[in-house]
Amino acid sequence: MRLAGLAPTEYTFVGLLTACIRRGNPRLGTQVHALAAKGRYCGGSLLVANALLGMYVKCGHLEDALRMFYGMEERDVSSWNTVLSGLVVLGTYEEASELFGDMRTGDVAVDRFSLSALLTAATEGFSLPQGAAVHALSLKSGLEVDLSVGNALIGFYAEHGDSVEDVVGVFQRMPVKDVSSWTGLLNGYMEFGLVDNALGVFDQMPERNFVTYNAVLTGFCQNKEGVRVTFAWKAGLQGLGLFRQMLENGLEMSRVTMTSVLNACAIAADRKMSEQVHTFVIKCGCGSSPWIDATLIDMCIKCGRSADARLLFEHWRHQESFHIAWSSLLLSSVRDGEYERASSTFLLMFRSGDIQFIDEFLLTTVLGVCGALGFTELGKQMHLLAAKSGLLHACGVGNAIVSMYGKCGQLENAVTFFQRMPHRDLVSWNALITAHLLHRQGDEIWDIWSQMERLVIKPDSVTFLLIISACSYTDSDSADACMELFRCMSSKYNTEPAMEHFAAVVYVLGCWGHFDEAEQFIASMPFKPGALVWRSLLESCSKQSNMTLRRRAMNHLLALEPQDPSTYVLTSNLYSESAKWHCSENTRLEMREKGIHKIPARSWTFDDNAIHSFFARDRSHPQSKDIYAGLDVLTLECMKDGYEPDTTFVRHDVEEYQKRHFLMYHSAKLAATYGLLMAGSGKIIRVVKNICMCGDCHSFLEHASAATGKEISVRDSNGFHIFRAGICSCRE
Repeated sequence: MRLAGLAPTEYTFVGLLTACIRRGNPRLGTQVHALAAKGRYCGGSLLVANALLGMYVKCGHLEDALRMFYGMEERDVSSWNTVLSGLVVLGTYEEASELFGDMRTGDVAVDRFSLSALLTAATEGFSLPQGAAVHALSLKSGLEVDLSVGNALIGFYAEHGDSVEDVVGVFQRMPVKDVSSWTGLLNGYMEFGLVDNALGVFDQMPERNFVTYNAVLTGFCQNKEGVRVTFAWKAGLQGLGLFRQMLENGLEMSRVTMTSVLNACAIAADRKMSEQVHTFVIKCGCGSSPWIDATLIDMCIKCGRSADARLLFEHWRHQESFHIAWSSLLLSSVRDGEYERASSTFLLMFRSGDIQFIDEFLLTTVLGVCGALGFTELGKQMHLLAAKSGLLHACGVGNAIVSMYGKCGQLENAVTFFQRMPHRDLVSWNALITAHLLHRQGDEIWDIWSQMERLVIKPDSVTFLLIISACSYTDSDSADACMELFRCMSSKYNTEPAMEHFAAVVYVLGCWGHFDEAEQFIASMPFKPGALVWRSLLESCSKQSNMTLRRRAMNHLLALEPQDPSTYVLTSNLYSESAKWHCSENTRLEMREKGIHKIPARSWTFDDNAIHSFFARDRSHPQSKDIYAGLDVLTLECMKDGYEPDTTFVRHDVEEYQKRHFLMYHSAKLAATYGLLMAGSGKIIRVVKNICMCGDCHSFLEHASAATGKEISVRDSNGFHIFRAGICSCRE
């Protein structure tokens, strides 16, 4: 045209700018703007000016659009709508609201595009009153019956409405409905948790598109929370069934679709199906999306494919979703009980300074890991991080800090932090009681219980379990107080006792030697006693050396849990104590034949912000020569002080010298020795053991604390043992 000497018209510029929008070419659009200005079309033609506004907005150059908008001598409703929609798309909802106010002040008549844009802003960023005001304006202007306005209102009330009736009301008043209207209604039911109603709408829909299917898939995934596991599993399978239907119908697969499908697969927790869906994602080329890759990691974890999840993370290249993938990997280790892996995953990022994002949930998780491991130093660093991040005010974080200090043996810190908490809930009190319970402070727990009653804090089933368990650790026989509290649970506090409450009472009665009452209590139970009850009786009998009752409890336990490794170990130990070595060996042989493995005893300690783990007779530590030499010297010093190895804790029919050798290198002794070798002046030696510490290790550590003058803290499966100057805090 220009070579032919033809002058462009305003329609020429509109066509050129439309082409720039479609090609996403703002540079060419700027050149067209310059040509239009040169020909004086910008100020003289509203049509060209609006097209330029649209080009800048659609190409993401909002500042240029605003500069041009405020410089326009003449504007119409299209000019206002273009800028308004641009502000909404960029998520600047407050600015969009202010612009709409200017629009109303300037007496510009709003149309369906204005209201639709503003309702989108209301859905994403406003509150219910502001959205309701827009609804009122649509009624006043007679635009509520418009299809686009009606659809926007449905979307708004689905997100912010008081009830689903708000959504249904708008839908029913619409004279014309399209697939977006029906999909909005379906989404509204899903948002309010009414899955069956949503599926009813899906079945009635005259037509469906891929957005409809996405809404159903997303709804299934959203409504897995807060429902029974079986329902969540069915929801996942329904979502996958819907995905198969979409494939058969040849519908478009968007990234939203794939994300929902991966979430549905994660809910169903089907390993084989997850592998098939994973393959489909790779084949269709969706695997390069940061959010799909993050969801893939989550799906792999929930479908038992943790190794695949770690492999995906090792090749991670998406910075924007890195924190999501990293958090998923951390949580998977926690869920699998791999606390050391979880701590190393966190420390890797923490030490490199790559942590750009930490929220309340993640911080609470890491504090839980510190508590589970007894990792005091890392726990204190997390406390400091919570203070720096401004998260100390969050009750969940505060509860996690109290729990962490309690499990790390820092009872004073736990109590101090609890007292300074600005807000406490029942979980806070339960965490404080647990901290005292781990330190076997039964009388102090009863004082806390009295304080809770004075403050009228309503207990839950966890509270009662903790208070009942505390009766085993009071200075005097508290069996009567325990029974009285148990009877009050349902009558006074409306909390029905569960199996674990009955088991706790049985343990308390057995600990105080009331075996007849314990048997009568079991016989009077309203339901059949479970393995937990008989295990509690067995453990309490062990403390009081009641062999007859132990055998009776063992028979019940074997009948209820014939495949449990701990049951076999208890049976074997019982035979060993009675010198029935042949029966004991047969029990161990049966375990091997059935492929049943007992949990190996393991102890760990901490040095230089690292975990040092040991098994019995373990020589894998790089400093094992020094550790074994140090333990040999320490054993001789303890024997001078009166320590004598107690070979009754060796459950094998071997020679006496072999028994003494077995005892010599138990994991707790190795960990404590390493701690003593590395400890500076005044440092407490902290050891954590995954099972109950044997009596010989207990005796050895008493003498070791006297011989070295060091305080040794050991947390086993029963709680803390604080050894000072030859005396243990457990008083056993």
